[in-house]
Amino acid sequence: ADYIRIEKVTTNSGRRTFKTRAQATGFSKVGEKGKIGQSGKPAFSKLEYAISKYAGYLPVTNELLEDSDANIYDLIVNWLADESRATRNNLILAAIKTKEAALLDGLDGIKKALNVTLGQAFKATSRIFTNDDGLQYLDTLKDENGRYLLQPNPSDPAQLRLAAGATTVPVVVIPNDVLATEGKVPFIIGDLQEGIVMFDRQQVNILSSNVASVTDFNAFEEDMTLLRAIEREDVQVRDTAAFVNGYITVEETA
Repeated sequence: ADYIRIEKVTTNSGRRTFKTRAQATGFSKVGEKGKIGQSGKPAFSKLEYAISKYAGYLPVTNELLEDSDANIYDLIVNWLADESRATRNNLILAAIKTKEAALLDGLDGIKKALNVTLGQAFKATSRIFTNDDGLQYLDTLKDENGRYLLQPNPSDPAQLRLAAGATTVPVVVIPNDVLATEGKVPFIIGDLQEGIVMFDRQQVNILSSNVASVTDFNAFEEDMTLLRAIEREDVQVRDTAAFVNGYITVEETA
């Protein structure tokens, strides 16, 4: 969610209007006393959304909450926050996968995706999103002088970037258990701020109760505390031209 567009909404469904990156055509030449024609117009697109609710609950014994030396309540809340993050990751990846996957021919395929498929409209703001297997692949690439192409950004050593000829692009590594290989190493390339939008109706809301009941479970009767998390959102593709849902095949991933 840190890399996509977030739109706060206050209704269960609706539509938003976005400006798209249309090609500017320039003004027409006009002679003296000539009639001035209409210039090119900015392009807009409308995107509809329909909010869905996602939720879960977690029962915890009151003995655990009261007798533990650690701050168990905060740990459980953090766990539910992780569940919320996983929910949003799943929705974002599902939206990305609605675009047909494209086979990338190794490094040259990655560069072509940036230079040609995305082009100058998106290349400057693009990132490469891959997983641990993709990191291993990128981390073995060398130039003709034996220098590794994956390098830390000098201004931010924690940020990796792929530097190959005229191509320099940030690399974001997502764990394999979030972005799975599934026989193909994923390489999502592009500007997801332009490509994907999340309509956020309600950020994750956590409520606890020691008297609530759920189906056959009664927190009051069993002396437990029930924590419930709810969030409401929708994720849509905003601009399919802004990203490439790519993959590469390698002989070995580890």
